[in-house]
Amino acid sequence: MCGILGGINVTFGAEGAERLRHRGPDQQSFVVERINDDLTLSLGQTRLNIVDRHDIDLPVRVGKASILFNGEIYNWIELRQDLEGLGWTFHTHTDTEVALAAYLQWGHACLSRFNGMFALAIWDGERFFCARDRMGKKPLFYRCRGKTFEFASEVKAFGHVELVGNELFDLFEFCFNEHTVYQDVFMLRPGAYLFFDPRKGTLLTASYWDIPHQVEPEIRDEKVAIDRFIELLEDAVKLRMRADVPVALFLSGGLDSSLIAGLSGVKEAFTCQFDEFKTSINEEDYAKDLAGRLGITVHMVRPSKEEFLRDLPALGYHLEMPTGSFSVFPLFCLARAVREAGYKVVLSGEGSDELFCGYARNEFLLSEGRERNDAKVQNYKAMLGRYDGSDLERFCRMASRSRIEGASFMKAYLLHLWSDRKSMLENVSYVESRIFLQPLLQMGDRMTMAHSVEGRCPFLDYRMVELAFSLDDSLRYRDGTGKWIVQQAARKVLPKDSLLLQRNVKHGLPTPVNLWMQGRHSFDRKYWNAILTAECIKSLASNQS
Repeated sequence: MCGILGGINVTFGAEGAERLRHRGPDQQSFVVERINDDLTLSLGQTRLNIVDRHDIDLPVRVGKASILFNGEIYNWIELRQDLEGLGWTFHTHTDTEVALAAYLQWGHACLSRFNGMFALAIWDGERFFCARDRMGKKPLFYRCRGKTFEFASEVKAFGHVELVGNELFDLFEFCFNEHTVYQDVFMLRPGAYLFFDPRKGTLLTASYWDIPHQVEPEIRDEKVAIDRFIELLEDAVKLRMRADVPVALFLSGGLDSSLIAGLSGVKEAFTCQFDEFKTSINEEDYAKDLAGRLGITVHMVRPSKEEFLRDLPALGYHLEMPTGSFSVFPLFCLARAVREAGYKVVLSGEGSDELFCGYARNEFLLSEGRERNDAKVQNYKAMLGRYDGSDLERFCRMASRSRIEGASFMKAYLLHLWSDRKSMLENVSYVESRIFLQPLLQMGDRMTMAHSVEGRCPFLDYRMVELAFSLDDSLRYRDGTGKWIVQQAARKVLPKDSLLLQRNVKHGLPTPVNLWMQGRHSFDRKYWNAILTAECIKSLASNQS
């Protein structure tokens, strides 16, 4: 895991790399090379040495080509063997060198061979090639102005940036795809790449992957589906255990992290429990029960109001853009506890709710649908459509935090992602996975990297994603409850009497910020987003002073 930055005729220097030191405290490099009288090349990186813990030459080079790499390619060992069979030799034991060789061998088609989370930039002597992983786990920002092209893992590396209004952020309470709240600064979309040619002054972007849409599901058989789910998840976990350092786990009282616990063999886990939620959102009892059965040492993290007030400026500094989630603070505290215990890598269960329809808001939407084949429903379809609204309209009314008027604007942003050829569940899971997951991944990356910890998410292995969208709807949602296949897998993998297998309601990971700041029990995010936005603005101002 690293921080990367660089470009052509950049406006920052080595101080930009210093601002990314938290992403990679083990090594740091910033080199500047003159291309011609008009063009200067800058290549910067900070390194967290998880694979090959020795210092290596930065940037990694092969011939005239150089790579800056952030993240992990989990199948790098297999790729290295393939490349060695084609005549390549290697000087390090890193996935970074393998990624560069793969690009030089296969061009941008190498991305389809990578199983991992990454953001990379390759200078081949003539142009830049930049890319992000399929789901957007690792961030990459860029701006292109005149003869200047700059990129970085975090916006703060750019130095001077200007906060601007953004209608999309106001509506969704987060940014996604290429959008940011900073003037002229864009994100590279998940599953996309770009080429920048400094001599021609051209920048081209393209997508190399999207979640497959199965108009007709491929898998209907329950046993086949459950066995395939467990097989793939087990392999995804195994790949994400590859490291030259020990690996820990974020363990909640839910199915997703518990399944990872059962398949990974980790020895230590970290669970968050707010004392204010002890009687309403109790993760501790479920986590300790499972940990005891699996022989895992579980560390309880108990954040307080005093810690929150102390850490609030750090949250804004590292987050840079609010995500509309209460989970920012507990994730920050969990990652700090992981690092203080000596770990650099932690597994987490993100992605399962989006892929397998686990959110209560989606369960409510799916449970209220009318039987489409009912003769009376068909006869009055037009009238009911006016009353119910379309599936997309109903989803937007549920997802919007700006009431009905906000839902109509949200629909305009999501309309191109919604297909009448697919079921409500297919559409909902697709939009959740492609749009609403992005701020959660931003949050997970920033809060772990704030403490120089790499977070790995087995459920976001692209093969798990593709499996989810090849399943018949009934394998994801059944009898008013989502994540049916996840529940069935848990019953096969976890100890039979585990307390969590009897759990009926699983909450998220909220912070009692409204209770602390206003004295009321509420999960209204309006004031929370305003507080975080203010902190982001303050950190931006201090970064430029």
